[in-house]
Amino acid sequence: MSVPYTSGIMTDTELALTELDATELIELLATAKVTSYDLTLAFCKRAAIAQQVVNCLTCMFVEEALQRARELDQYLETTGKVVGPYHGLPFSIKDHWAMKGKMNCTALVGWIDFVATDDAYIVGALRRAGAVFYCKTTQPQSAMHLETSSNVYGRTSNPFNRRLTCGGSSGGEGALVAFRGSPIGLAADIGGSIRAPAANNGLFGAKISSGRIPLDGIQHVILGNDAIPCVGGPVCRSARDNEYFIKTILAGEPWKATHSVVPLPWRTVALPEKITIGFIFDDGIVRPHPPITIAMEKLKTRLQDLPQFEVVDWKPFDHAHGYDVCRKLYYPDGAKMMLEAIESSGEPVLPLTEWVTKDSHAKVRPIRELWDLNIEREKYRGQYLRYWNKQHPEVDFLISPVGPGVAPRHDTSRYWGYTSVWNILDWPAYVFPTGEKASPELHPKDESYQPRDNEFDAYNWSNYDPSVFEGAPISLQLVGRKWDDERVMKAVERLSVALNLKDAGTRS
Repeated sequence: MSVPYTSGIMTDTELALTELDATELIELLATAKVTSYDLTLAFCKRAAIAQQVVNCLTCMFVEEALQRARELDQYLETTGKVVGPYHGLPFSIKDHWAMKGKMNCTALVGWIDFVATDDAYIVGALRRAGAVFYCKTTQPQSAMHLETSSNVYGRTSNPFNRRLTCGGSSGGEGALVAFRGSPIGLAADIGGSIRAPAANNGLFGAKISSGRIPLDGIQHVILGNDAIPCVGGPVCRSARDNEYFIKTILAGEPWKATHSVVPLPWRTVALPEKITIGFIFDDGIVRPHPPITIAMEKLKTRLQDLPQFEVVDWKPFDHAHGYDVCRKLYYPDGAKMMLEAIESSGEPVLPLTEWVTKDSHAKVRPIRELWDLNIEREKYRGQYLRYWNKQHPEVDFLISPVGPGVAPRHDTSRYWGYTSVWNILDWPAYVFPTGEKASPELHPKDESYQPRDNEFDAYNWSNYDPSVFEGAPISLQLVGRKWDDERVMKAVERLSVALNLKDAGTRS
């Protein structure tokens, strides 16, 4: 993370600007205290450095970005107005979002010649809002990994500890934003693909309720399978950046231009003076590593001492069943569409792709069986909601781990249960940094622990070596009921202010 400061490539002003969050930069741009050209050049430099260190980019288009920045600067100088809420702000974008004239191969060799003929809806919306696109970022082979590696781009590493993964599938965004090579990036989440990169890199990132952010123009190997809904959103450095993004997209009334979203504008909400949060320490399937458990205990204690929070322990409702149904619904074609895309070029199947496709849950299912699984999904959603209403009616939100540990070692991200359970429920889940980092001294391994009798717990526990994970950011997620997106964002904002939470890359 210190490389930009020792490289001699960036000026002191450029380094200082790239340390700011998107919201502060937007204000500086709108008041002409910094030009879009200078800011874009600064982020292009830092992104280029990030590429050398962690390999997070699929392409850069610097001249195109600088030309756009010049035009926006000229517009502001001539009119005294901004073109929109993101006027002049550099913006990165995950590979599988279509951008006109740019490769859109989803990290598949067989799709490497595919060039988008138009912008995805959300890319166009951000352009109209004044965003300056300058790069696209890496994702894994097939996109369905909580890791980022492919035969097209290679492996993307975690900027805090390169022995560890940046997460996936929006791992390039997570690594780039954490490295300060971008102030904010566009990502997507179907099983944790916004939240895992946000967590692994100590950032903010939310999966809101499905149907609010348009997905038109996204490329994927499971298009057509909407049993588990995908959700678009940003990876960013602050709670206010996330809220600003969602408000900006919804202010454009996307439901008037695309059929894929519900007509639900941004709602201004006020939280009660005191909110009650239920703590899920363990989902009953995989026990989290000590850094997560200890950070949760510390956070619970801190909140107990603050008058605006009430905390209780929460026993999760049958997460094993929810995760089982979710896994079956990811690949009801037996992962055939994904494997055909890989086999079309003869590229090697990478370890996590092989693990996913050989999973007993990935198999061709008759229509009736798929219908039954959809029924089971709806049943589980209803059961969990009733459980909340009956057992814990006083609870406003939940806090849980994002994964069974901090950023995993490369090629070991096999357990998605802590993220994907909120995908099958379609509840908003918002990752935030705790300000803590993994430490061998603070987080020793419990050698007395006997793993549970399932395929994940022993594997997860065997992978814990405190010395390997040193320096990895520790993050958690706050969860709310479906459509409670604005309240969830306000709750994370309250946490952020009360605890002075900052992304893990913030320089002291």
